[in-house]
Amino acid sequence: MFVILGLVLGSFIFAHYFAFAYGLNRCRSIKKGREPRGISVIKPVKGLDDGAYENFASFCKQELSVPYELIFSFQDPEDPALPLVKRLQEEYPQVEIRVTVNPVKAPMTGKSSNLHYGIQMAKYDCLILSDADMRVQPDFIARIASQLNDPKLGLVSALPIHVGARGFWGLIYMLQLNATILAQWLPYATVFKLGVAGGTIAIKKQVIEEIGGMEAIGDYLVEDVKLGLLVKEAGYQLAIGPEIYSPVGAKTKEDAISLLARGAIIYRKMLHLALEVPYLFVAYYYFPLILLGLVLMKPILFWAGTVHLFGKMLTAFLISRRAGTSGIETLLLPVMDGIFLYVYLQTLRTGVLTWRGMSYQVDREGRRVRV
Repeated sequence: MFVILGLVLGSFIFAHYFAFAYGLNRCRSIKKGREPRGISVIKPVKGLDDGAYENFASFCKQELSVPYELIFSFQDPEDPALPLVKRLQEEYPQVEIRVTVNPVKAPMTGKSSNLHYGIQMAKYDCLILSDADMRVQPDFIARIASQLNDPKLGLVSALPIHVGARGFWGLIYMLQLNATILAQWLPYATVFKLGVAGGTIAIKKQVIEEIGGMEAIGDYLVEDVKLGLLVKEAGYQLAIGPEIYSPVGAKTKEDAISLLARGAIIYRKMLHLALEVPYLFVAYYYFPLILLGLVLMKPILFWAGTVHLFGKMLTAFLISRRAGTSGIETLLLPVMDGIFLYVYLQTLRTGVLTWRGMSYQVDREGRRVRV
């Protein structure tokens, strides 16, 4: 029975690969169409990500037939990324690059506050809200912005693919993000038209105003998920846009643990118990079985868990290879799962999340409350 269930669950997980491949092909086949009259790209920035200058510069090399502007929004006048933006202004004088620096607007999170002030500065109705760690191809903005020509669409979410991790914690960080976005979000979003991946989205300014502005989502743990829900509630459709890449580079233990804790709180606070429990059972079925099989010397438990783990690791490897990474990070999947389960239990106990050096508690609605 245990082995059969492991085989069934492993096969179910493996089926995600085919849904992922279908969704990825659709993202990569998106062509640019008629561009909006003007485009405002807003980048919330705090600190230096790996390859930050190259990430920023990729947005200055866009093949567009319409005017566009780049708005870099900071919280700290001493932010180490500010000199990079000044360098961009010197090296790409043909691109309108503007900077705004403002303290965090309470009760918003830092990122939401940055976006809020960036949107206030934007000259154009078509907005591209893009995290600082994103890197794009020259046709990216045209491809994602032209999707908004459909009046039924309120928001287009690009597909973030994380690549280029270095070191143990960098690989854990990249594996967690790709497992969440590529192996979970993309298959279900493709089939059921659900959710927003974050990272980079295209949205019209009037749509943001209709849902109440950034104030309506600014204090949520995952503001992108809440944004997608509100846009849907306003009567608009959501769409998946072209792929976009994020170089991960080296990460610290604290970076990886914070990311895993964020995922744990999302499952605990923003999923109904009827979804959370089945998810944990399907995803981590193998873990207690292998441990019990080893401790109790029960081969049947060990092999049942191994069958399930094989399906999960094979799925992760194929998805990673198709997305553009080496796939070597998938060897760490059992390690990441063990760390995640530990962090999950700790997060349940304390209810505290540390992110970018700040500690938060999260209420039942998914809002962050500064500790």
